[in-house]
Amino acid sequence: MTWWIYPLCAYILVCAIATGAFYVNEKRVWACIFKLAASVGFMLIGILSAFSNPDDLRYSAIVLSGLVFCTAGDVMLMLKELFEEKFAIRFMLGGVLFFGAAQVLFSSAMIADVGKFNFWLLPFLLIVPLGILLFHRMHVVTLDRYGVVMIAYGILISLSFLCALNGFITLRSDFYIAMLFALAFFMISDSALLYTYYGSDINLKRMLNYVVMVFYYVAMILISFSVTLKA
Repeated sequence: MTWWIYPLCAYILVCAIATGAFYVNEKRVWACIFKLAASVGFMLIGILSAFSNPDDLRYSAIVLSGLVFCTAGDVMLMLKELFEEKFAIRFMLGGVLFFGAAQVLFSSAMIADVGKFNFWLLPFLLIVPLGILLFHRMHVVTLDRYGVVMIAYGILISLSFLCALNGFITLRSDFYIAMLFALAFFMISDSALLYTYYGSDINLKRMLNYVVMVFYYVAMILISFSVTLKA
């Protein structure tokens, strides 16, 4: 493993812990600063990984594009935190749109790498959306009129996970095991984030900020470094 991954991972995890701590203490500006600093770390890992594996430029370019969209999504969600009263919905929808585009790019990178998709996996696309609807039905979360956007995003992130599973089934590669973990962590993070937006328990929402940050950052480290893992 390339030496530079260790300090960058340590830097990102420190940013994750700091972001969660500032969110818990309701210091949103500082939380946003550390969150943006972590996004810079993801981009550096992706760029350095691309230079480490110049033989697969197509995969590298698609993944880096996905990371750019994730960073844009982070910026949108940061702006939501800073301007919650006036533009919260617009920024939240913008964040979901950018992250959804990132999931499409990650999926396309894996499908292009594998060369085929096992279509019997498609029914599993409904697991996350059905889970969201079940939580809504059980009053664990209370979706508003934009809940359909969250359900659509659930389908896209499920697609990314299934593309990683498809890659593992087809190629039996350790790389796709790493991607399965990465996208599982992504789903855990996004599930916790959904509760922070639509859940009712204030104390639980505050503590889930740690879950959101740590699982999201570990997922992004794995995705960013996947260019080298794939080599």
